[in-house]
Amino acid sequence: MGSEETISSHRPGCVTAGAPSEGRLNVHLICHSHDDVGWLKTVDQYYYGANNSIQHAGVQYILDTVLDELILNPDRKFTYVEQAFFQRWWTELPDERRMAVRELVEKGQLEFINGGWSMHDEACTHFVSMIENTAFGHRFLREQFNYKPRVGWQIDPFGHSATQASLLSAQMGFDALYFARIDWQEAKRRTERREMEMVWQPSASWGEEAEVFTGAFLDGGYGPPPGFCFDQNQCNGGFPVMDDKCLEDENVKGYVDKFVEAATRYANNTRAAGTATQNIMFLMGSDFQYENAEGWYKNLDKIIHHVNRDGRVNAFYSTPATYTDAKHKENLTWPVKRDDFMPLANDENSYWTGFFSSRPTLKRYERKMAGYLQAVRQLQLLADLPVSKHVRAKLKERRGAKPWYRFWQGMERQDVDPLAAAVALAQHHDAVSGTEMQHVAYDYASRLAAGAEVADLAAEEGMATLLGLPKDASLAVCHLLNETVCLASSAASRAGAPFLVVLYNPLSAPRQLQVRVPVDTQSLRVTAIETGGAIEAEVVPPTPIASPLQELQHADVASPLVLTFPVLLPPLCFRTFLVQPDQSVRKRESSVKAVWTQMVEEELVVENKFVRVSFNMTTGLMSSLLNKEEGVSVELSHNFFWYESAQGEDEQRSGAYIFRPNHTATDGQDARCVSADCRARIKVREGKGAVEVHQVFSEWMIQTVRLFSFSTELELEWTVGPIPVEDMQGKEVISRFQTNISSSSSFLTDSNGRDILERRRCATSLYAQDSQCRPSVPSYNVTQPVAGNYFPINSMIAIQDPWASLAILVDRAQGGASLVDGQLELMIHRRLLYDDNRGVQEPLNETQSISPYDWEDKDHRVHHEPLRIGKGLVVRGKHVLAISSPESAAEGYRRVQDEIYFEPVLFSSPDALNLVSALQQSKSMCNGSSGSIAALPPNVAILTMEKQPLSARGEYTVLLRVAHKFGVGEHETLSQPATVTLASLFKVSHLSNPVKVEELSLSGNQLRSEMEKRRRRWRHEDAGGEQRRPRTPSTRLFRGRPVGVHKKIKLAPLQVRTFLLYYR
Repeated sequence: MGSEETISSHRPGCVTAGAPSEGRLNVHLICHSHDDVGWLKTVDQYYYGANNSIQHAGVQYILDTVLDELILNPDRKFTYVEQAFFQRWWTELPDERRMAVRELVEKGQLEFINGGWSMHDEACTHFVSMIENTAFGHRFLREQFNYKPRVGWQIDPFGHSATQASLLSAQMGFDALYFARIDWQEAKRRTERREMEMVWQPSASWGEEAEVFTGAFLDGGYGPPPGFCFDQNQCNGGFPVMDDKCLEDENVKGYVDKFVEAATRYANNTRAAGTATQNIMFLMGSDFQYENAEGWYKNLDKIIHHVNRDGRVNAFYSTPATYTDAKHKENLTWPVKRDDFMPLANDENSYWTGFFSSRPTLKRYERKMAGYLQAVRQLQLLADLPVSKHVRAKLKERRGAKPWYRFWQGMERQDVDPLAAAVALAQHHDAVSGTEMQHVAYDYASRLAAGAEVADLAAEEGMATLLGLPKDASLAVCHLLNETVCLASSAASRAGAPFLVVLYNPLSAPRQLQVRVPVDTQSLRVTAIETGGAIEAEVVPPTPIASPLQELQHADVASPLVLTFPVLLPPLCFRTFLVQPDQSVRKRESSVKAVWTQMVEEELVVENKFVRVSFNMTTGLMSSLLNKEEGVSVELSHNFFWYESAQGEDEQRSGAYIFRPNHTATDGQDARCVSADCRARIKVREGKGAVEVHQVFSEWMIQTVRLFSFSTELELEWTVGPIPVEDMQGKEVISRFQTNISSSSSFLTDSNGRDILERRRCATSLYAQDSQCRPSVPSYNVTQPVAGNYFPINSMIAIQDPWASLAILVDRAQGGASLVDGQLELMIHRRLLYDDNRGVQEPLNETQSISPYDWEDKDHRVHHEPLRIGKGLVVRGKHVLAISSPESAAEGYRRVQDEIYFEPVLFSSPDALNLVSALQQSKSMCNGSSGSIAALPPNVAILTMEKQPLSARGEYTVLLRVAHKFGVGEHETLSQPATVTLASLFKVSHLSNPVKVEELSLSGNQLRSEMEKRRRRWRHEDAGGEQRRPRTPSTRLFRGRPVGVHKKIKLAPLQVRTFLLYYR
C-alpha cells in the first residue's frame, strides 16, 4: 500500500490507494473491457447497444459509466483498446466531458494500450495492414492526448505471429505484449515450468534487436478469477461483497480467502526471484463489461480495502504499463521463445486452423482494398492534391443529398479516412478471420465498398492531375476485373467508340503484366499514347466458368470478351492507351470464334523462354514443371480435393474457427477428389501474350492455367463453388500439389507476409509425440494430424531440397500444409452445416443472401437463425507457382508477393478523343523507366507514401515507410543491408528537395530516438539456458540516430523504417 491512503468518495471507509510494494505479493487489478468491433453484431450495433436479442452489449454506455466512476475516485483505473469505438464516443462528448477525459489520461487513470483501430488478427493479416491499423488508431491518440501506448494487448486473437512480436510490438515502442490464447499443450508445459512470461525473439533476422517481454495469461482467458465477476450483464452482477457485519450474509472473509487463494495459485505459476517481492495480474473484466461500471468499482473498492487489511497480499488498481514496470524492476532472468504461437488448439480435437480459410471472398476483398488504399495515397501525394475533405462535394453530387460515408461523423481528417477506417476495421480478429456472423460479414464488405467509393474520387482526380487533364475528367476506377466488369470500357466498345485505358503501378519497382480489359466487341486496336506506337493486342473469351451454377455476382453487367495486351509499368508511375475500333479485325472475326481446341496428344507442353509446364492428357493434370534458365525441373501433379467435415453430435465439429476433417488416413491422403474420376477435362488456347490451359474438374470447379510470354512463374486462376451440400455433408476444399521434392518433413511459410519461417510437419501417426515440430513443446502430441499441421499463409508456402524449390503465392489469407514429403496443399473454400461451438452460433454456410435473424415460417413458427437464400458462394482466386533453385527462390517469391499486394489500378474513360488531345499537349506524363522515383536497390521497397494535412505552422510533410524486402540468409546478395538517399528519392518537383527528415516509430506517433531512449531491456536465457544480460543495440538494426537530408539511410534485413519528410 502506498504512503497516502485515499478514502473512496463512493464508498466511505474503503481505503483504495495502493501501489507495488517491496517484500509483498502485489496483485495488480486491471479493469478492462474487451470490445469486439463486430462479431455477433455489427460495429454500429455494438456501439449503440442495438440488436440485443443476439448479444447484450452497448459500448457507449461502458465508456459513459466508466468515465463517471473514474471521476469519483482518483485511485480507480481503466484500460481501453479499441479506438474505433473510443474515437466515435469522443466525437459525441461535450467539451466539459472531454476535459475530464484528458485529465484522467494525464493522471494515468485511463490508459490506452495497443491503440489500434481494432485488435487485429494475427493469422490472416498482412504486415502492411497491421501497421496501418495500428497507425490509424495511434494518430488520434497522438493528436488528442499526445499519448503513446506502451503495451501491446492481443488478448483475443486465435494464435500469435512472429510479426506481431518483432514488428508490431518491438518496433511500435511497446514495452510488453500480453495475450490469452496459446496452444493447450504449450500452456500446460509453460505453467508447470513457470514460463508463461518470457522474452520473445521470433525473428531470425533481428534476434535480440526485436525482442519483447511477453505474457500469456494463466487459464487461457482474459477474464477475472472465478468468483470475481461483478458485471451486471455478463454475470448477473456476480455475488456482491457484503461487508456490513450486521448482515447475516456478510461475506468479507470468504472473499478475502478466495482472493488470496487465487493470488497464491497465480504466484506459484509465475517466475519469481526467490525473494518475497512478486507481481501478478488479475484481469477484472471481459467481453463488453462495465456497462454499469458502478457495480464493478463498488465491489472492487471493497475487495482492495479488505484484502489489504488482511495483509497477506497487496491489492490495488493498476494498468498493464504499471504491471510491466513492476516486472522489469524485479530484474528476473526470463526464458526465451523463438518460434511463434501458431497454430492454436485448446484441446486434443480442437485446432483453430479452419479460420485461416473461412470467408474467402471477404479475405480477398480486404486484401485488395488494403493495397488500393496505398495506391490512392500515392496518387494524392504525386499529384499534390489537398488531402483534407477535398472530395466531399463531389461525393455529394454523385450520391445525392447525403454522402454515404459509413464513417464516424466529424472524424474525417483526410479523404481516404473512410477507406482507411474500413480496412483497419477489417483487420479485426473477428473480421478478416471469417469468424463473424453472416450479417456482420456483409457489413464489413459494405464499409469497404463505401470507403472505396470515396477513395475512387480521390484516385480519379489524382490520376487526372498527373495526366495533365481537367480534374473533372471522366476517369473511372475498374475494381471488378476478375468478374470481367468495367462499365466504361464495356459501354464504349459496345457503342463502337474509342476509350482510354490508364494503368497505375503502386509498386516501387517496375512490373510487367498482361492487362485484361473487359470489352463487348472483338474489333479493337490499341495505341500507346506516350509513344504513339501500336500495341500487339487481342480479344479473347473471359475466364470461363464450369457450368451455369458458377454464374458470378455481377454476371448481368459482365462483358463477354476481354481485350488483353502486354504492359511494362515503371515504379509509382502510369501508362496510357487509346483503344479504338478496328475495321481490319472484323474481317478476321470468323477465324477467332472457335478459341478452344481439344488436345488429343498424350502430353501437352506449354512453354515460353523461361518455363515449361507439361500436362498428362489422359488425366488432364499437370505432370512436370521446368525452370529453363536454371535447369531446375520437378515432377508435379496438381488436383483439387475436399475433406469431409466432422459434424457428429458427440464430437468436435468443423466450423468457422475449427478445422476437423473426418478421415481414416492421418496424413490426409484420403481426401476425396472433386472430380468423380480424379481427372480433369482439358482444353488449350494459344494467344499472342499467353497460353491458357482450361481444366474442368466438376460442374463447380474449374481452373485456368496461364503462362505469359514474359513470365518466369505460372498463374493458376481457379473458380470454386457453389460447394454442393445436398448430401447434408459439409466440405472443405483444397488445392494440392504433389512433387518429387525431398522436403524431409520441412516446409516454409510466411509470417504475415514478412518473415519466412521454417515449419516442421508433426508426426502424422495418431497420438505420436514429436520432439521437433513445435520447438517450445519438445514432446508435442499431435492428436489431429491433418488440422494440427495447418498453418496460416498470407503470401507464400514452399518446399525445397538441395536441388529444387517450389513456392506457391496466394492472393488472400489461406490455410496450408505439407502433410507428406514433396506435397503442398492450400484450403481455398469451406462450406459447413454446423457450428463449432466457439461462440459465433451459426454454421459457415455462405449463400447469395440471408433472411432476417428472427423470421416466421408458413406455419407461424419463429426461427432465430437466418434462412440461407440462393445458391452457395462462388469464389474466384489465384495461385502463382514459382520453380527455381533454393539459392534463388527468395528473389522470385519476394517480388511476386509484392506484386500481388500492390495490384495495378486500372482506369478507363469513354471520353477518349477529348482526353487524348489534352494528353498529347501535356508535359506531365511520367516518362522513363524509373517512373516517379529514383531507382531503388532491388532489395528495398516503399510501403507507405502519405501526404499529411498542413500542420498548424503551415508545414508540408510526407510520411514515408521504406522496407528491406529480404531476411537474413534468404539470398546471397539481396539479404545484405541496403542504403537509400531520401533527398534524391523522388523525381517529381514538389517532392525532390526535403528540408528536414525525422525518423519516427513504426506507427509514426513519436520520434524514433525518443522511443529508443525509453526502450526497456530484459535479462533472459540463451538457447542453452545460460543467463545473459541485455546488450546495447548492435548496428545490425539502424535506428534512432539523427537523419541528415542528404545522408544515406541504411536498412538491415527485413527492417522497416518510418520517416517524416518536411518541405517548404
